[in-house]
Amino acid sequence: MRLQSLYISQYKNLRDFSLSFDGGSFIDVFVGKNGTGKSNLFEALIEIFRHIVEYDRTKADLGFSYRLVYEIDNSETIIEWSWGEIDDVACRDRPKDRDLVINGRKRKTIGKTQVPDNVLIYYSGHNKTVAGLVAQYEESFRQRIKRADFDESRFFIGIGPEYKELLLAVLLMQQDGCKARQFICQKLGIANVAAELRLVLERPEYAGDARFNIELNDETDRYWKPDGITKTFLDRLHRCINTASGSLVRSEGYFASDDRYVLYFGIDKIQQEFSDLSPQELFRQLDNLKTLGMLAEITIPLQLDNGFDASVSHFSDGQFQSVYIYSITELFKDRNCITLLDEPDSFLHPEWQFDFLKQIFEITEDAAKSNHVLMSSHSASTITSTSEEMINLFELDERQITVTKRKRSEIIKTLSAGMITVTENEARLSISHVLNSTSGAVLFTEGITDELIIESAWSKLFPEDRRPFEVQNAFDRIFLRNLFSRDELKTNHPERKMFALFDFDEAFDDWNGLKKEKDECTDPFQGLSKQLKYTHHYAMLLPIPNNAVLKPQALKPDNTPWGSGSDSHISIEHLFYESVNVADWFKTEPTSCGGQRVSFTGEKVKFAKELVPTLDAVAFEVFRPMFEFIRSKCPAPAEVVAALE
Repeated sequence: MRLQSLYISQYKNLRDFSLSFDGGSFIDVFVGKNGTGKSNLFEALIEIFRHIVEYDRTKADLGFSYRLVYEIDNSETIIEWSWGEIDDVACRDRPKDRDLVINGRKRKTIGKTQVPDNVLIYYSGHNKTVAGLVAQYEESFRQRIKRADFDESRFFIGIGPEYKELLLAVLLMQQDGCKARQFICQKLGIANVAAELRLVLERPEYAGDARFNIELNDETDRYWKPDGITKTFLDRLHRCINTASGSLVRSEGYFASDDRYVLYFGIDKIQQEFSDLSPQELFRQLDNLKTLGMLAEITIPLQLDNGFDASVSHFSDGQFQSVYIYSITELFKDRNCITLLDEPDSFLHPEWQFDFLKQIFEITEDAAKSNHVLMSSHSASTITSTSEEMINLFELDERQITVTKRKRSEIIKTLSAGMITVTENEARLSISHVLNSTSGAVLFTEGITDELIIESAWSKLFPEDRRPFEVQNAFDRIFLRNLFSRDELKTNHPERKMFALFDFDEAFDDWNGLKKEKDECTDPFQGLSKQLKYTHHYAMLLPIPNNAVLKPQALKPDNTPWGSGSDSHISIEHLFYESVNVADWFKTEPTSCGGQRVSFTGEKVKFAKELVPTLDAVAFEVFRPMFEFIRSKCPAPAEVVAALE
């Protein structure tokens, strides 16, 4: 399955838009700054495929013309929706009713035209339109599934947090040799999987009146009187129930007061009973229960590598994102699919973000043949791990959105507005040069402007003192996180003191993900810091200004962190909030539940280079505890030792 080309007459800022998928890889990556049209492309593709799969039933117009060319099993299909204006420019000013044209012939229906089996959609939450389009389709599908014998599965499969439990459970129920199961256990640090599955079933939407009430809870009315394939599946599943025995006491069965079931199933029984179903078919059966509104919870108790007991809720959505993508692709490898990944790296768990595309390429050859993956991103970090021929750059050129293939180094520069002009290798070379040309401690910052501000802060606070450490930027927060996660620093530079400084924003997850030996400072106003497993390495967070407006952006009322990067919003510029003209550099924006957030809206380079050096020393006092901590860990400079002797 592979898309070959696409034409869109006009969808939002995509006007007279053409795109060819001429690469040999099963994944195409689209990058560009926010607002250039990456997400609009995905939205348009969703609209087009929805138009195709629902056309025979609705005969609805789409509102724009398109031509889509794709290949399935070496057979090319061309579907066009237009009035002829795509090829005949003279017709464009004379619009009329559009016609459906398939492989050059006008058609009244899609009929038996070969189309993809599914479109799998991952949306990270930043794009409400993509989420809304998926929700619209699901609601339309739900409205058609009035009876429980509705024998159809969803064409669009939205991969989001609400599928965390279902996806994990289906894959963990597979045999130990299943590659996708092994992948999940490895990435999530799962050591053992319990022998039982717990299901909570609620009254489904089709059972809206008293006719479906459960009175006997036997074959006549069990599970709200399903019919057809749903009844067949639930009857088979019922044979897999485990009941508590011996001294085990637990709440299970049907609870009339809540009108719900809490049931436990033996995983070995499920494997035996459904040995005729592929993992994907089992997923679709359970997904139909979810679509009916019946499946409320599905979970399997787990034990992690560290010995802790856990469940699905133990893991953050970010930790699951690469697992979602790999697993859903493996799960649907026997079906022809298009997979749309709309900025999946936006909130990805930091341990995996830098290697995100490498994990995607672990997808098996069979899955790659049947699945064309389209991914959007504006992360320079993710792009560093791609091959150059894969990268498609969205740009705005005289009101026209264009897509061109560009070199990786050029794209990184474009994405970072000129602030990042190096590739990963060049960043490594820069760091290597600093480490090889010096011998003392090193403080690594996230980016270039952080480095500039830290240097200014030291010179303001300690103008007469030689700084006992070098300051070096580490490309970005993900590079910094990975730098201290791997063995390169301690192997190549043993015994040297190394410090990693993270902003108290989304980088909180990066800091939190680094494994500690012990806490060094637990006061967020002085800068949370910890010694890492390698005793000469430390990780720190920026100190929080003791300011009533800013504190809630990182701390709870008890002055402890909110606990996730998505809830943390203090960057290094915020430390100067009380020392600058706020209106020039910051903006207060409303948030949910009546809150507000102060965001830095100025130019970071200008702020660091031109404004910060002009501030009085008092503006930098917030940095003093952090510097004193670093200084306490650093050996005295050689010339100071000599003077004391």
